[in-house]
Amino acid sequence: MIKKFLFCFIVFSMILLNLNEANAQPSILCRSAVLIDADTGTILAGKDANKKMYPASTTKIMTAILAIEMGNLSDVITVDEKTPFEIIGSHIALEPGEILTLKDLLYALMLPSANDAAAVIAKHYGGSTEEFAKLMNNKAKELGALNTHFANPHGLHDENHYTTATDLAIITKYAMQNETFRTIVGTKKYEIQPTNKKTETRYFTNLNKMLYCSTSSQIHIDGRWVSPLYDGTIGVKTGYTPEAGNCLVSYVEKNGTNLIVVAMNGVSLEMYEDAHNLFNYGFSDYKSTKLVSKNTFIQNLQIENGDSKTISAITESDFSTLVKKNSTKDIKSNVIINNITLPIKKNDIVGKLEFSIDGKTIGSVNLITPISVQSTLLDSPKKKFGIFNFVMILAFIILILIVIRTYNNIRIKINKRKRRKRFRADI
Repeated sequence: MIKKFLFCFIVFSMILLNLNEANAQPSILCRSAVLIDADTGTILAGKDANKKMYPASTTKIMTAILAIEMGNLSDVITVDEKTPFEIIGSHIALEPGEILTLKDLLYALMLPSANDAAAVIAKHYGGSTEEFAKLMNNKAKELGALNTHFANPHGLHDENHYTTATDLAIITKYAMQNETFRTIVGTKKYEIQPTNKKTETRYFTNLNKMLYCSTSSQIHIDGRWVSPLYDGTIGVKTGYTPEAGNCLVSYVEKNGTNLIVVAMNGVSLEMYEDAHNLFNYGFSDYKSTKLVSKNTFIQNLQIENGDSKTISAITESDFSTLVKKNSTKDIKSNVIINNITLPIKKNDIVGKLEFSIDGKTIGSVNLITPISVQSTLLDSPKKKFGIFNFVMILAFIILILIVIRTYNNIRIKINKRKRRKRFRADI
């Protein structure tokens, strides 16, 4: 009897253990990593995702998107006299006075990870690498990557050049919304035609092995040795310095679901193993779920001193997000209403509908009003304008009446004087 009990207990424990392992995020080999929903920015898994790390050449994600926004692919750029002799690490052997387009330099930047291309781009659009780095930092703050500081456009080591896996994912999410950027980082091969300084064509291949792998590299996934290639990969960038270790930012799209993985400070091919495991986890354990549709009525809002006493708050757009399977019932919603001041225009934002799981916000959608509401108070701008006009018109009329009356009084007095003079003359 005791043996049967122990056997049943062991089997039951193994089932529970397997269930827990199925629901747990995969183990991560790199020092820091994060998996996010590329559409909403929701963090799905991670390890030390907010720890300060050196980004190495993943820095060039920011360099590229800034250059794309500041310039045109057809911009003609001349290599300065100093850059070819200042840059170390990966390069495409640019020469002083060499003339290329921004397009060629961007492909050199993002595929073979050319540091000389990064410096030339930065000097052209920022005046210097230092000034361009300031633009990079301003953009990072604008995007909400608040734990990031760039000291250069290429990622060569600098103690004051750092980011986090979460911040790098935020920057990548933004950059991948740009079609030019997506096209470049998703390109497997590129060539630069001969220039005024080079007589031969330069050929490049993408260093991201999840997108393009021409070697026999193998990684260990789920007990099997497989290629680093991953179906659905669109980009984006690898990086390495001795201080940063091996870094990877990758973007994968499958069946309408878009995920970003950032893995930092790995050894050898560890960042590819982490990326595979995190993507597998994201696509298998999460599903895209529409939580609310556009123009859904949420609630009525009471309005004081308005020509309408209530207005409807409706959703501005559809809202979908990745939700862990079998956890839809755990999603809670909370309506947050702004301080409303009249007048209100149609489609003005009056609040937001926020969604959360276990107290963590997973996204929100704006609430808008489908009608306009004007104030009925006398001190409203329109009322003030109307009263002012009325007072001015009334004052003008009174002034005219006074002028007419005064004029008549003067005429009467003049006529009386004339009569008196005639009367005296007759006597």
